[in-house]
Amino acid sequence: MTGCPVNTTGTIAPPAPAAGTAPPPPGPKGKREKLSALSKLARDPWFYPLELTRKYGDVVSVPTPFVKTVYLGHPDHIDHVLVKHADKYRRSDMVSKQMVPPKLGHNFFAFADDAEWQRGRALYRPSFTQKNLADLGDLFTESVTAQVGSWARAADSDGVVDIAEKTHELALVVLFNAMFDEHISLRLLPLMKKALVPAMLVTTIRVAMYSLPEWVPRPFDKTAANILKTYGGAAVDQVVETRRRHPTDRPDLLNLLINATYDDGRPLETEKIMVEIAGMVVGGHETTAAALAWTFALLASHPEVEERLVAEVDALGGAPVTVADMPKLPLVRACFDEAQRLQGGLVINPKTAVVDDEIGGYHIAEGTTILYSSLALQRDPRFWKRPDEFDPDRFLNNEADLRAFVPFGKGQRLCLGMRMAYIEAVLTIATAYQQYRFTLQPGYQIQHKYRMSMGLKGGLPVRLAPREAPRGAV
Repeated sequence: MTGCPVNTTGTIAPPAPAAGTAPPPPGPKGKREKLSALSKLARDPWFYPLELTRKYGDVVSVPTPFVKTVYLGHPDHIDHVLVKHADKYRRSDMVSKQMVPPKLGHNFFAFADDAEWQRGRALYRPSFTQKNLADLGDLFTESVTAQVGSWARAADSDGVVDIAEKTHELALVVLFNAMFDEHISLRLLPLMKKALVPAMLVTTIRVAMYSLPEWVPRPFDKTAANILKTYGGAAVDQVVETRRRHPTDRPDLLNLLINATYDDGRPLETEKIMVEIAGMVVGGHETTAAALAWTFALLASHPEVEERLVAEVDALGGAPVTVADMPKLPLVRACFDEAQRLQGGLVINPKTAVVDDEIGGYHIAEGTTILYSSLALQRDPRFWKRPDEFDPDRFLNNEADLRAFVPFGKGQRLCLGMRMAYIEAVLTIATAYQQYRFTLQPGYQIQHKYRMSMGLKGGLPVRLAPREAPRGAV
């Protein structure tokens, strides 16, 4: 695994406040030190925040041009922003205005603004309840079984297949089948894939350049906008128009959006429906797919854990894995959680202070962008023993510090898709190990690939070996 700076010191105590006013957070001083810190953060947004907290404490002023930025490195401070005082912070413009090229004329989410977010949340919540997702159990099993079964057919003559690519395809299909009760057509899947790759690339670049004025050119903006309009718009429009021509009474998200109305009774505009679907596809499939790829990579490189997982899966007797089987697969879930911890999920999670505030004894000015890094928090040795080791038992033996485990966020914006992600992940991992054994290519090393959700550099090429069905298979 890639290494990270070791934080062996505690939080640096803040200086005494002057005349009743909390001091500003500490951070790099002087032009040279600021430029050095900014350069390191740009090159290594994964582990450099650990160095910042080791040197300056858990509330750090980060030198970013044109924008006042503060980084938080402690779970208590993150809770302050996301849970205890969420009313003092809003979604940052780094997300709401930088996600896609302005040439598209919209964001990835129709309900991106805080003013509309509560309405969108209330609209979607019924589709993400445990009961509703359990009712879709057969769809999950059918989709996962079919997709995993296709992996061997996709392998080359040496039996090698890129599992990272396959988890992305699987996540797309499962999302559509479960949330929109739609099977992706052979024509639609390539369109979606062609739009999603540039979408994630340009999103990563725009967020990284968020503090610069809009007139500063963003690489790939024009190309990505054209691809998204041509392919993404066509793909989503096909789904919406097909449902309008052939209405159903299914309680899926597509019908919720089509039947949604404003307070005055007006229906949600078709463009908003299309934008929201596109946002769900990007946000809902990318994170789970990347975490799944990390899980397979880590298991393949830790054979002793892999053998225990195979035994747990084989105890099911070989029948297709269902939602009802999930309580029987605690190690599978623990491996997914440990992979999410090491992967880091979203790189940076920004908020903006809407009023003056105080965190950890330091003054937070109105308008300040607040950042925290899931990866840095989940690799911090203050909260995790052996933070760089793959040890899923920490989640089985209550050794995990869940305050510092935030793959789905916290507070009122806790990801609605969390339950769905666990269903998809546990069923996929268990089904895959029912059917195959995985061998990494010689010399393969697990490395982070910087995107909005951490991928694997070089993908995950593995040799598949089909397994015989275990004894007692149905």
